[in-house]
Amino acid sequence: MAVKRKRIMQAVYEALSSSGEALHTSKIFDMVKGMAPDLCDDSVVPCPYDGQNHPKWKHDAHWALQDLKMRGLVERVGRGLWRIAKPIQPQPQPFLERRVIETGEHERLKMLIKDIGEILGKYVELEYRDRPYVYDVVWKEIDALPPSHVFEIQDRGNVDAALAKLQHARDIWKCKLFLVVTGERDRTKVKQLLEPYWRGAFHRLARYISVLNPQEVEEIHNVFTLYREVIKSFLEE
Repeated sequence: MAVKRKRIMQAVYEALSSSGEALHTSKIFDMVKGMAPDLCDDSVVPCPYDGQNHPKWKHDAHWALQDLKMRGLVERVGRGLWRIAKPIQPQPQPFLERRVIETGEHERLKMLIKDIGEILGKYVELEYRDRPYVYDVVWKEIDALPPSHVFEIQDRGNVDAALAKLQHARDIWKCKLFLVVTGERDRTKVKQLLEPYWRGAFHRLARYISVLNPQEVEEIHNVFTLYREVIKSFLEE
């Protein structure tokens, strides 16, 4: 996502977040212009995309609303009225602190995933805490938004617990999921748990989750590092 589009999306999301109530599109536009005046050039009229008699930045803000709606972060509640989407309330659970894994491999994989995300222009956080869980790595499109990609590294732990965490992330954020599994026995169990057609306990996750091994993460990191500048140029506006 280009930098300008990210900033407009962030302004739209922050406008709705700060309100606490539904806002009309015109009010959202006014607030976006107040937050990011440098992005709101009223001289570009009519809009080159649809020929309508409004500035291009309003077209971008409108599509930011649609994008946020598709992500499940905002919802339309009437003609021209928008608000922050009500989150799915998880069942109350005791807070689960992360088990400390005494291994350099776990930390190394986290840093590789962090590097890949930053090359792609994502906002990256390690050990992202969202009760009742702590996630190894998350990527966001912008800081103000919830995670768009969630990564868990499974290293001699409880496979069911890792998948439960990812299921929670999917339910709350509608994000893409990645599970890095270091052991062959765990990979076999993950495959069984993700079996389709109601066979696996986590079959609903199968279409949203990518299962990787450490070698694949390292190979992806090597390619992205080698072509870092070219990839960044592809992402520039």
